[in-house]
Amino acid sequence: MMKKTLIATAMLATTAVAQAEISGNVTMASDYVFRGASQTDNQMALQGGFDYAHDSGLYVGTWASNVDADFFNSDGGHDPQLEVDLYGGYSSEFMGFGYDVGYLRYQYPGFTDAGTNEWYASGSYSTGDYGDFSLSVNYSPTLNFWASDQSGWYWKAGYDTTLPWYEIGVSAHVGYSTGDAFDVDASDIAKGDSGLSDSYTDWSIGVSKSVFGVDLGITYTDLTDLKAYNSSGVKEKCNDDWCDSKVVFSISKSL
Repeated sequence: MMKKTLIATAMLATTAVAQAEISGNVTMASDYVFRGASQTDNQMALQGGFDYAHDSGLYVGTWASNVDADFFNSDGGHDPQLEVDLYGGYSSEFMGFGYDVGYLRYQYPGFTDAGTNEWYASGSYSTGDYGDFSLSVNYSPTLNFWASDQSGWYWKAGYDTTLPWYEIGVSAHVGYSTGDAFDVDASDIAKGDSGLSDSYTDWSIGVSKSVFGVDLGITYTDLTDLKAYNSSGVKEKCNDDWCDSKVVFSISKSL
């Protein structure tokens, strides 16, 4: 599953003079899946970004992708076509544990209603030959990209390793979306509130391989329990194409 890179590249200072690094990335994928949901209506995505990382641990960056998602549609037929993210934070390590805290702004040019602010924190630990484990949490006071004016949390546990055969990477994660944005009932809808009716879980597992300087990836992703009220006021499980399970193919290049 394609995801935004929030943790900048780690660097080692070789002199007493402050050092910095600028890095970039570009990806073409068969779909843009974010927290289990397709952001491109199950169509191809072209994505890319840049990061500026200082050896103090501070970093800033930007990332963009085309989008086309039905759940953005809250103004009578207009959907955003582009997502542009801006983020900044601080990452470091302590006694072998990595940590990262920061702020992320999701923007959708021409569709300001979906603009969303998030704060995030994550921790990671490398076991060497047994892979890397990570935990993270994101919080938004208003989850506008879900067409909700309520707050939301996203908790995620991840695991990454490299198989000893052919240097094939394996990544897996389980995420959980919850909060007031996922606790809307019929009476809230009648009062004009927006959001979803249940918290939900998403997960993925994928493999990747570097070939001739590019990274090839295949990921299976799915979500469970996502429910919302339909136009008749009845709560039902999502059966739209954007919340189906899917296999995503990607090719990416670091710059």
